[in-house]
Amino acid sequence: MAFKEALVRYEDETASQECPYGNTVRVITGGLGGVANVHVIEVAEGGEHFHSGYDEVYYVLSGRGSLRMLDKDFELRPGAVAVIPADTVHSLKAEAGAPLRFVIFGTPAMSVEDPRFMPRKVEGGRGHV
Repeated sequence: MAFKEALVRYEDETASQECPYGNTVRVITGGLGGVANVHVIEVAEGGEHFHSGYDEVYYVLSGRGSLRMLDKDFELRPGAVAVIPADTVHSLKAEAGAPLRFVIFGTPAMSVEDPRFMPRKVEGGRGHV
């Protein structure tokens, strides 16, 4: 069983960095705490991808747009929650003029160096890989 610990971290004390689909603030990452990675993401568009062995839950803070997964488009707006199981192909697109800003809760907690964490491009087809 992975080591778990209680902790508190702050978005405004965490450096922002570029990621493949926009900017991310990795408030809790690398397995810290042992429960989940918690990242705040800002993106205008994210191409089709999936994560092998890494589940994601999105909580939308601001912006409007759509999430494409399982051959369906889902509206994203503040307060929306999306559950994206590992290996589910998905993509994002913000409405013109304002990026989507959301929190990703990723499980299991793992290092960003772990290959299961990194977004993988799709080699044709949609849906669940």
